[in-house]
Amino acid sequence: MNVLSIVLPAFMIILLGVVLTRAHFLSGEFISDLNRLTYYVGLPAYLFVGLADATFGSGRAVTLFVVMLVATLLTLAIGFKVAKRRGIPAQSFGSFLQAMIRGNLAYIGLPVISLAIAAHGGAEAEALRQIALLSLAPLMVVTNTLGVLLLMVGQGKPDAGMWRTIIWQLFLNPLLLSSGLGIWFALKGFIMPFWVHQSFLTVGQIALPLSLLGIGGTLVVMPLNGKTANASIASLLKVAVGPLIGWPLAQLAGLSQNEIRIAVLFLATPTAAASFTLAGKLGGDEALAASSVVISTLFSVVSMSAVLALV
Repeated sequence: MNVLSIVLPAFMIILLGVVLTRAHFLSGEFISDLNRLTYYVGLPAYLFVGLADATFGSGRAVTLFVVMLVATLLTLAIGFKVAKRRGIPAQSFGSFLQAMIRGNLAYIGLPVISLAIAAHGGAEAEALRQIALLSLAPLMVVTNTLGVLLLMVGQGKPDAGMWRTIIWQLFLNPLLLSSGLGIWFALKGFIMPFWVHQSFLTVGQIALPLSLLGIGGTLVVMPLNGKTANASIASLLKVAVGPLIGWPLAQLAGLSQNEIRIAVLFLATPTAAASFTLAGKLGGDEALAASSVVISTLFSVVSMSAVLALV
């Protein structure tokens, strides 16, 4: 029942986005605007106010991040071997690898984890939420950087222009900017006026349902042009192999049961929808990227349910 009460609400909102978009109740333009609102306003507000209230000292978030980072890099190493064995061409190589390491951490991971944390209530829930956000921020930096790097390396040898592109992509990312600003506020001990805090909190609270609705609409409007075999393999590596590696690593690191659940849920998230956009910008395989987003989202219903049931 706990699994159903956490996973079903999240994926039912995604399904609602699919149905409303397919029924033309929501247009492709509206979905695009909704995603922009979530990406540039809602989620940055949620991350900023959550991190600005954070307290530091236990180091649990650092341990959680290291576990997810090691699991991601090991998954990437496995994916590299798989890609070589399957003879994936150079144009598709970066898109294949990006699909298995760049998860939809904010749009799907945060809503599901927020629902899971809410079941605890009180001070424990707030502590877990802060740990989740503090570990998420550096993980987004790493996966975004790797995503750009993998796509660009697939097109040729690294050069100075590639590093400028990576730095520019990170600098313009509103989720990373808001996370960094929130952490800076917390470290400096700044206290926001109550009305400012509540304004950010209210705007941030709309982000989670809107992100899920936007993902549903995006799955409909995203162009699919095959590449399902490689996309399915990349999706399985993303939502299944990553969590299976992360689970024992989190146990060895001494994380609590709830912290292990957060780490493995983040690892079980599907491929980020932004990977399709990035593939188009950097000359990657858009068809493979689009198929990976859709297929991994379907697979993640099972993977995230399994995490909540077993971990």
